[in-house]
Amino acid sequence: MYEEQWVSTANLADQSDMELDVKPFSQRRRVQPSELTGSWKVFEMSATPIYGEDNTTETTQGMPYVYLCTENLKKRSLPENPVYFGEEELLDMQDATVLWLPGGVTSYVDVNKDGTLCIGVGWYSDGGVNLVMERDYEADGKLKEVRSKSEMKRRWTNPPPM
Repeated sequence: MYEEQWVSTANLADQSDMELDVKPFSQRRRVQPSELTGSWKVFEMSATPIYGEDNTTETTQGMPYVYLCTENLKKRSLPENPVYFGEEELLDMQDATVLWLPGGVTSYVDVNKDGTLCIGVGWYSDGGVNLVMERDYEADGKLKEVRSKSEMKRRWTNPPPM
């Protein structure tokens, strides 16, 4: 069955002018950390749940949230050169464990000094875009914050002023 689907996808590619990447996901290239260095424009939306006074809510469904949207510039360097990161959130995540998956997918887990667990999944496209979803949990397991980020790599040659 898998071979039949593969053939039909290949035939579809032959019938159109568009090139399709029909490689299995496991055989796609992996993003290298060196490709992520430089300046990134980050658009972030976060949602923080508001727990009631009783704090006994077991589910977050129907719970009110406070939303925050931000836009900023993030600089990335290689992990062995943390001087250029310059942002507290990146300095906090230096000890994060990152899993570099095929197809530009990354996932990571980090625990900061406060005991907050951050679980994140990102997807880097060849066009210089990174889409990220993160969830933070308090030490007691309650959801602390949910974030969605769209990051675009700067393409101009002059570095931003420091």
